[in-house]
Amino acid sequence: MKSKFTISMERTISLLPLLACVALLSGCGARDESSVASSEPIDRSVRPEPGPAPSSSFPEYQTEKTDSGLTVYSIESDRQPTITYRLLFRSGGLFDGEKAGLAEFVAEMLDKGVKGKSAFELASEIDFIGASLSASASSDFIAVSVSGLSKYREQLLEVLNSVVREPTFPEEELEKLRQRTLSNLISERTEPDTLIGKLRRKLVYGEGAYGAYKTEESVADISRDDLIAFHKAHFLPNNASLAIVGDFDGADKVSRVSSRFEGWKSAELPPLPALDFPRIEGGTIHLVDREDSVQSTVRVAQQSVPKSNPDTPELRVVMSVLGGGFSGRLFQNLREDKGYTYGAGAYAANAAKLGAIVTYSDVRNEVTADAISEIFNELNRIREEPIPEAELEMHKKYLAGNYMLSLESPLTIARLVQEIDIYGLAPDYYQTYVSQLMSVTPDLAGDLANKYILPDASIIGVVGKREEIGASLEALGKVTVYDDSLEVQN
Repeated sequence: MKSKFTISMERTISLLPLLACVALLSGCGARDESSVASSEPIDRSVRPEPGPAPSSSFPEYQTEKTDSGLTVYSIESDRQPTITYRLLFRSGGLFDGEKAGLAEFVAEMLDKGVKGKSAFELASEIDFIGASLSASASSDFIAVSVSGLSKYREQLLEVLNSVVREPTFPEEELEKLRQRTLSNLISERTEPDTLIGKLRRKLVYGEGAYGAYKTEESVADISRDDLIAFHKAHFLPNNASLAIVGDFDGADKVSRVSSRFEGWKSAELPPLPALDFPRIEGGTIHLVDREDSVQSTVRVAQQSVPKSNPDTPELRVVMSVLGGGFSGRLFQNLREDKGYTYGAGAYAANAAKLGAIVTYSDVRNEVTADAISEIFNELNRIREEPIPEAELEMHKKYLAGNYMLSLESPLTIARLVQEIDIYGLAPDYYQTYVSQLMSVTPDLAGDLANKYILPDASIIGVVGKREEIGASLEALGKVTVYDDSLEVQN
């Protein structure tokens, strides 16, 4: 769950990043003087062999801690005269309790007024120096970031300090947010992608924790007092990390941060609520009945490993072969071969406590059951048949190149270095990430597929027209039917 933006992993990967990544990873081939002087013509119709992938591409970073318990990560770079601060709190939607959406509301309200400044005055101050401010919430954390020219580093740090320590949560702004959210929830009942996303999380993770989602009732119950209480309990220095990326003098960074956040005291943190994930009954089919659907939105999902699992980088390669964009097997099967859909794919979602493996597609009503059968065929094939070396190489290079291109963004670097903290990763996780991707062999890929891709432990979720697809789904297995509020109907 994200408050201001959602990074949707259920998308078709465009060709442009793929071409850029191939160009990044491909070498032109070194030629010595003897080859230049050779009279033999060069065959320019043959692509040169790619050079080896770099063993490390993530920048070096420093880790320090203030007296109040705030962890500070710093990555110095003078490539551009800019600086980014990202403050992350290790508390998110898992602490919502009975009021799903509370952490998202806290993140949304941080810039709606701070001590001594209204939302308009704060926005004007940020705009005057050409900066940007954003906040988001997930189940595992709340993150607040501010970026701008490095010459305004003190002003930027002051903005961040006031937003995270002195928000006023004005009642009138809360009411505006509530009404917008309620309106969105009503419209989401007509959006198949949103419905299937909520249903999938509910089935894989259960009613609470990662499976919780906002409802009209939970949103109506969120009060200003709830926001204040959540902020007081979780916005603490010993519950946070600060990533600083950009052009700055690292010699005095911790002293400057400590000075700016003076008086911010640590305190005892609330315990993580008990997490009770369901045991999935594999092969079950769950249908959200929408009379107006002219196509079926399909998801096949299972529980999987958290991000801290040491196999997650290598597993990404296997998942890319299965469902990574145009070259993924699901796309090639369901679209190129069968013509069932415009797109299909798969991904692994790895949260802090539990992950999921998800296969997705939108198909014509009349081929819904056939498409589901083909999805399971591909899930089983990647377990049973060795992946050809050439196919594996293509996906490894795509993932490695795409990752290295992403490091052009300071905010991405800040996010990744803080993932080391929030997910309990090894300190050199992202420095060895490319090497881990490139180390995957056909034998290792086969072992990972058999260990982690579990068709027999997967559930099937569909949003579609029961009148047209119900009988074909029942031929596959027991079908549970839901309305657009995700209430069971039979």
